[in-house]
Amino acid sequence: MRVFQYIAGMMIVGLSLTSCQKYFLEKPETTGNTTIETVFSNRAGAEGAIAAAYRQVLVQNLWNGRSLNNGILSGISGETSFGETWASLQRFVSAGFAPTPFENNRAQSTDNFFDNFQCIRQCYTILENIDKVGDIPGNEKEYIKAEMKGLIAFRYAGMMIRYGGVPIVTQTLKTDDNLNIPRATLQETLDFVVKMADEAAAGLPDNWDAKYYGRITKGVALAVKARALLYAARPLFNNATPYLPTGGNDALICFGSLDNDRWNTAIAAHEAVITWATQAGYHMINTGGDVNVPNPEAFDDYGTATSVPGNAEVLLGFKLDEGGNKFFKFYNSTRYSGNERYLTDNYGMLTNFLENYYRADGTDQQWPGQGAGNALPYADYRAKMEAMEPRFKASNYAHGIDTWNNPGEYMWSYAQCSSGQNHEGRGKGAAQSTKYYYMAGTRIWFEFPVFRMAEFYLSLAEAYNEAGNASKALANLNIVHNRAGLPSITETNKDLLRKTIQREWAVEYYNENKRYFDVRHWKLQGLDNGILGGPMREFQFTLVAQGANDRLPENLLNYYDKVAYSAYWHPKMYLEPIPQEEIDKRVLVQNPGY
Repeated sequence: MRVFQYIAGMMIVGLSLTSCQKYFLEKPETTGNTTIETVFSNRAGAEGAIAAAYRQVLVQNLWNGRSLNNGILSGISGETSFGETWASLQRFVSAGFAPTPFENNRAQSTDNFFDNFQCIRQCYTILENIDKVGDIPGNEKEYIKAEMKGLIAFRYAGMMIRYGGVPIVTQTLKTDDNLNIPRATLQETLDFVVKMADEAAAGLPDNWDAKYYGRITKGVALAVKARALLYAARPLFNNATPYLPTGGNDALICFGSLDNDRWNTAIAAHEAVITWATQAGYHMINTGGDVNVPNPEAFDDYGTATSVPGNAEVLLGFKLDEGGNKFFKFYNSTRYSGNERYLTDNYGMLTNFLENYYRADGTDQQWPGQGAGNALPYADYRAKMEAMEPRFKASNYAHGIDTWNNPGEYMWSYAQCSSGQNHEGRGKGAAQSTKYYYMAGTRIWFEFPVFRMAEFYLSLAEAYNEAGNASKALANLNIVHNRAGLPSITETNKDLLRKTIQREWAVEYYNENKRYFDVRHWKLQGLDNGILGGPMREFQFTLVAQGANDRLPENLLNYYDKVAYSAYWHPKMYLEPIPQEEIDKRVLVQNPGY
């Protein structure tokens, strides 16, 4: 695989992630002032390289100016509308990803295929050279080697979920190495992820000293393995036949068999994570005291779990405390830098997705039909929004209502957040996200939760249900559902419980970059009809008079639902394309349909 030609023989050096962060440098090993020897001559240089590895690896699902450009994954996941009409996400919504680049030579995928191997090389370089550092103790060097294996496993798991089987690299490559590395099979790729995660778990500590907060632990390595095994068990991969004909390359994108035991393997891996977490001090935040009944503190607990840095529910967060970084622009509905306003116009929650949420009493909310003829008074909208479940209110603000999760803060008031409704067209949806900013006040940065405890309980609920154990499926599901303040689910029919668990995934992990992958790997029915493709709906609001100030709730007259745009879907989009320039070298095989 020749994707390595432009990075082979290069050392990627990063400075530590501080508020004055600079991006990593790239220099040949044998030229210039920065070489492998200088970087690994002391702790400071090595820690700079380690920090760069974290920054490069963990940004995989997040905006980095290369893959997701001017937008967030929710904008192509059926959760929110896609944002600016000129940005890259609009192209995906209208035509899907393509194997050819269209902007600054960026590949059209959610992680930029080339970036994967650049950051994997960074990890191998550290792993292979950390022993050269004289002022790092030997036991700490072993931790660092295990860290790098864990980061490599993380990135490969993400590639497997996106592409299926991918080229496996086991060391840094030099210019005279054979760079024509073909794609491994799906099974080989999974086995590699599991191997690297196991080796990482065996060498990592349960916790780091406070000054190293944010580095991966044994539990994170176990979580990487568990996540990979869950996706291996889901229908997209766990199938006798691929989603489209491959011309003889089926093993790249499916296992070639439907094996229910893959669910049992996933169960064992997730139970191991929870066992570890219990001993290491991580847990679901539920201050109500009883996980078997609706949690009266659900609003505060869910807000804390998703927003407060360093809380006990997050095993690993993406740390980037750079206030002016555009990363924060797409997650902050007010502003991200000084007085510069970056309001999330057209990132409103789609009505399609809003329908996943429950009322606070656990029942379904009834929303208006499509078209102005089905309009209801604004007072109806306000009352229904006030009646929504705590997770909705901890993650969004509704039109005309100050944000629930930052009461009394002018920065989070409706007058500050709103920049006007786009009536009779692209609006701001049913609501706008304030997730990650529970009780944030003027804080504009946040730590994206890479692994949060709720994931492992929902994974167990899904896996136990597919394995035919409804009792354990419900027990794990209700740990999450009850924490959200909702009454226990009692459904035992396998098919109906599957839908309920999938709904719980949607709500619990809204805007946490899971739905894009989940619905594909579930091969969810209706992907082309309002989930990922097809009609995307948003609420429209009518003013009491033309030109009235829509920042005043009393000027909002009524509201109704409307198809705002139609999104593209094709079965080829179950997985993402390999860049065409790599396919043209006749080493890699393209995913079907591209």
